[in-house]
Amino acid sequence: MIDARHVPDVEEDELLARFIFSSRHIRGSTDGIKLEAFMPPPHAELSVTRHRDATEDEVWAAGRAIAHLRQRTLHGRGDVIANAFIKQDLSIQAAPLRDHASLPDNPNHANVTGWPDDKARQRLLAIEIAVQSRLVRPSDQ
Repeated sequence: MIDARHVPDVEEDELLARFIFSSRHIRGSTDGIKLEAFMPPPHAELSVTRHRDATEDEVWAAGRAIAHLRQRTLHGRGDVIANAFIKQDLSIQAAPLRDHASLPDNPNHANVTGWPDDKARQRLLAIEIAVQSRLVRPSDQ
């Protein structure tokens, strides 16, 4: 994982993971990821985890910790290059989680920001990002 004392900016060629906690966000027929997995929540920051300096086990551990806290099932993750967001005029800020009351520490956490207020426009951006993502399922499934 990234050293939480020295968190570098997100680079456009970095691989990011969007954890999927709803089976409805996965296309059963193609094992693709639906746009809903990449829609920002109402506060307009989409949470992702950077793969940078992390092992595969550490990336999954971050997702499992969130699933445990939220009492949800981790169905997989959508891996996508940061540039997929940047091409849509979105920004990605490193936002390490530490000493957060409701989430586990995660020095690789980042937020995707700059989403338009218009839901229809958000959906168009999420479609473009989803088609560039790859579904990775947990090894224990």
